[in-house]
Amino acid sequence: MSSNKDVKTKGLILDAGILEGGGQVIRNCIGLSCLLNKPVKLLNVRANRKDPGLKPQHSSGLKLMQNIFQAELQGGNVGSQEIYFKPNEVNANDTFIADTRTAGSITLMIQISLPALLFSAPPPKKKLFLPPRSKKVILKGGTTVIASPPIDFLREVFKPIVEREFGLHFDINIIGRGYYPQGKGEVVLLVDPIVERTLKSLNLVERGTIIKVRGRVTIAARDTSKQELYIIGERMATAAFKVLTEAALPELEKIQFDIKNIEINLEKIKTGNGSEILLWAETSTGCIISGNDISNQKETPEEVGKNAAEKLIQNIKHGGCVDEHLQDQLIIFMALAEGKSKLVTGPITLHTRTAIHFVEAMSDAKYHIEKLDSSKSLVNMLDIDTPDWDEGMYLIECEGIGLKISRE
Repeated sequence: MSSNKDVKTKGLILDAGILEGGGQVIRNCIGLSCLLNKPVKLLNVRANRKDPGLKPQHSSGLKLMQNIFQAELQGGNVGSQEIYFKPNEVNANDTFIADTRTAGSITLMIQISLPALLFSAPPPKKKLFLPPRSKKVILKGGTTVIASPPIDFLREVFKPIVEREFGLHFDINIIGRGYYPQGKGEVVLLVDPIVERTLKSLNLVERGTIIKVRGRVTIAARDTSKQELYIIGERMATAAFKVLTEAALPELEKIQFDIKNIEINLEKIKTGNGSEILLWAETSTGCIISGNDISNQKETPEEVGKNAAEKLIQNIKHGGCVDEHLQDQLIIFMALAEGKSKLVTGPITLHTRTAIHFVEAMSDAKYHIEKLDSSKSLVNMLDIDTPDWDEGMYLIECEGIGLKISRE
């Protein structure tokens, strides 16, 4: 990685093409750029993707951050492989809009904006120290698309964990669903800015026992009748519980699988159609572990339900406190929190290693990764060839920076 001070920009220059080399590098680096008031130049953006450079959701997310932080942005258009971003003062407006005009992922736009929005309270006018007003972001695009977590994952898995563990608050309201290729979904994100305090440290080290498995099937279509849609949803849910029942996992032995625990949500959309299922297991210690799948229009409802159940089973088997999606999304919040955060996970994903590498490059946060039941401590994020990353359980520790925004 290239990382040095640029005389002209007085910011960091980072090679965004290393490790996972995808859009997550943009989201974490731009978020931290705003939070820490650090200009940053990213080279080789999304270099490891089939079509390198910014996609609509990345471009829309960048321009959203440019608006919120009144930033200087160069290279923010679709296709750009080099970005320069210099934040300034927080925009005093309360409402912002980001529209991909495609099926670009809304969840990825939430990922880039949420951490910075939490610390986006503008200075009070005339020394009136009133509580900061909520920030509202209207996001348009795809609510469930391939290669990104679905919007229901953010609401049912991500949100409860980060609110409880870090002590923050936000709401995600789904106005309408949007699927590939049409998009046209809409979500409203409401964030309560934090002032005069820090985020609490994370402590997820004991999974406990699984006490419940829940789920949501969403079927959205323009022309199909509600009765037909409900039958499709029931087929998907029944197939999912059949796989979980037959898995014979010790962790699931005491669970009574009931189809009533899967909500079947029917929606009419203006164009196209889509279907999806999210399953999540809740534990006695408050952990939430999930598995999901989205229909590609070629699979049967039974195949979609089966795929989601198998992903949940895989995430349960490794023994960690989080699933593969939540694992890397907690990294930036651990860095911002005060004190030492601790997280026990299954195999360390490439997304997580990439997140840690770039968060350390952008901030003073320090991470330590230890393989449990092993004397070997793995801390080299750049060691791509280490096979141990794909097995076992790990403890991720982070000494956070304790970010605090003062209104003085």
